[in-house]
Amino acid sequence: MRRPRVLIAYKSLPRYRVPFFEALRDRLAEDRVDLSLVYGQGTPREAARNDGARLEWAISRHNKVLLVGGREVIWQPCLAEARSADLVIVEQASRLLLNYALLGLQAAGHVNVAFWGHGANLQARTANTPSERLKRRVSRLPHWWFAYTEGSKNRVTALGYPPERVTVVQNAQDTEQLADAVAAVSLRERDRFRAEHDLGEGPVGLFLGSLSRDKRLDFLLDAAARIAADRPDFRLLVAGEGEERARVLAAAEAHHWIRYLGRVNGLQERALVLAASDALLMPGLVGLVALDSFAAGVPLLTTAVDFHSPEIEYMQHDVNGVIAPDPGDPAAYAGFAIELMTSEEKRPRLLEGCLEARRTFTLASMVDRFEDGVQAALAAP
Repeated sequence: MRRPRVLIAYKSLPRYRVPFFEALRDRLAEDRVDLSLVYGQGTPREAARNDGARLEWAISRHNKVLLVGGREVIWQPCLAEARSADLVIVEQASRLLLNYALLGLQAAGHVNVAFWGHGANLQARTANTPSERLKRRVSRLPHWWFAYTEGSKNRVTALGYPPERVTVVQNAQDTEQLADAVAAVSLRERDRFRAEHDLGEGPVGLFLGSLSRDKRLDFLLDAAARIAADRPDFRLLVAGEGEERARVLAAAEAHHWIRYLGRVNGLQERALVLAASDALLMPGLVGLVALDSFAAGVPLLTTAVDFHSPEIEYMQHDVNGVIAPDPGDPAAYAGFAIELMTSEEKRPRLLEGCLEARRTFTLASMVDRFEDGVQAALAAP
């Protein structure tokens, strides 16, 4: 009996996805299902993050970027692989031309297509463009849906898609190694790092991630200046690369309390930076960094902006992190930050909440859920 074949077509391959694809491939192989992966290259903006990866067993194809009506669309050349698959899983995105071709093949009875994504555009500024209206219509058509979170499932079913054909995967990344690495950082190593970067004995806030506009670095620097005015012993670490790098470098030159670390490469370096910090200060878009917060036991402070990634659902205010209610008030954010970094009453409660969330949102759980969804999709008429 022929083994079922599943193909995932991914626009590009970020480093954090590699452990998931490896684990899912192994899990499906145990159940006699063959998984293939085709991936392309990231956009120039994604390339600035310098987080692309390679997989020896996967197929790398060069995407073709086209201009249609002044908008970039992407063609990922993998129709030959798709035609021989029983199920093709693609990202939910209106600019991926492959999705339309595959849905055409599905309508002709040649292949079943599954979408994997947020369920809707979470960027309020662009949610009502023609391309997004098209995406909402197309999102009702696939054979199966892999939704990032429960909220993603609700958005999909609100479009009229049958809930019994939606798998909630609880999007995650491999944080077990990070948790172990942070726990292994000795007090001596932590003190040496603080001394090397002249962090002193005061509270340390950390920004960790891509330096993109949706992370609101301008707001962070404004709020951090207010923290430093109230607490002269405060230091801000900024770790990352991206389009806002020049802004951060200029601020670091102007203010003695900012330390720009660049991109933090490697597990041990990332663990050391987290171990030396008292809070993650992320006033803009929050996604998988919430899982880093849980794994490291470093509570995260964000704001109630309306464009977070689905993983914001994992955060519970005053349980495993803090969400400042007014995203336009840097003074209030600074007040929350000082309390978060110094309160002997609040910190233990938040650390316990981080530990509980770490046990819940795991890569192993995501692989289990995804594998169940693949089996259900293969069996569904």
